Formats: sequence, C-alpha cells, structure tokens
Amino acid sequence: MSQTIREVLESPYFEVMHVQKGPGGPEKDPAGIFELMTEEGFPLTERLKEAYFPYRYMALHWCAADPDLPLIGEFNVMNIDASSEVKLPVQDFAWEKSDEKLLSELSILDDISRGGGGQLATMRFLPGVPSPEIWFLDRFHTFVKLDLDYRDYLDNLIITKGVTGWQYLFADVPLGDREYDSTLESLRVMLQVFPECFPDYDYTFLQARLEARL
Repeated sequence: MSQTIREVLESPYFEVMHVQKGPGGPEKDPAGIFELMTEEGFPLTERLKEAYFPYRYMALHWCAADPDLPLIGEFNVMNIDASSEVKLPVQDFAWEKSDEKLLSELSILDDISRGGGGQLATMRFLPGVPSPEIWFLDRFHTFVKLDLDYRDYLDNLIITKGVTGWQYLFADVPLGDREYDSTLESLRVMLQVFPECFPDYDYTFLQARLEARL
C-alpha cells in the first residue's frame, strides 16, 4: 500500500488531497497478532497473512489533475487485525429489509467516506473460518458480497488506486442500469487513462469484468 500511495503522489496526472498512515511501522512483527487471532477463533490462511501491512490503516484521497477528467479515488484501508476490532455502525446501514444480524457481524475494512460517497468495504469474520467474507455497503443503494478475499481486495486496490466504484467490478450488479451511471463513467475513464498513467499494471482483466456486468 505504501507503494500505491507513492505512485499517486509522484504522478503528474493526480492531485492528492489527503494522505495518512496510522500507528505502526516496518519493524512491527505480526506473528503475535496472528497467534492471538487464532486463539480468539479467527485463524488466517498463509495467503492472508502475506497481505498484512504494518500500519493500523493507510489512507489516500486524490483527484485527476485535469479538472475536465471526472476521476477521483480514495481509500482508508485497515490491516486485517485492526479491521477485526472495528465493528460496523449497524444503525447507519439498517435499511428496510436489510439483514441486521449480518450487519452486526461486519467490521470495517475500508472507510470510503472522505469524499462524501458514504461507502464502506467490510469483512465478516466467522469463528473458525480462515478467510473472512468481503461485503460492500453503500448508504444509498448497495449491500452486496464481493467476489474477493482480503488479499484480493488489497491487490485490486493497488491496481485501481481506489477509483470510485471499483468494487462493483467484483459484485453481482448490473452496471448498465441507470442508477450506476456515475460509477460506470468512473470505471470507463479509469480503464481509458490508467494504462498510460501506470503502464506497469495490466488492466485488461478489469475491462473484461466491466464488460461482463453491462
């Protein structure tokens, strides 16, 4: 995640409005944390352990340097042990017909609220299950499980830099519907300009996922 922040900071294509790292640092040894999580009934796979980063959270909020380019992004993503401690404020998302029991089992992974979008990525830790589910919540219209695990989430955050709505590429939603117009525009602009901005990354698989949801 540090590299992702650095790539955006150093790019002439973007203006950074906020950047922050929480407590921690490279010297932090997560072995004790993983042992404690196992003792508490939440063992992690080696795959997820490898995705651990040594800060409680890392945050970035940016926009395109070109004011005519409708592209913004943000993340405030937590490391996996910190996320397990920060529960979702159920009352803010308990819509009619929503599953309040499920909501009560979610903890915050990525707080995407600095830009006013009212979105959260969350994790559902279940006792004895080594890979928590990832759920994406939007205060306005979305409550959906993502086809991602924790490591996948971070890997795609690195590629998308937190572009608004990127999570929908991994959700079972019809992005061609009118209610997703602004999200679709954001994703299309990303896929148009990011291959030039970040040529070391491959965006073809994200293009395929977008087309599959239209």
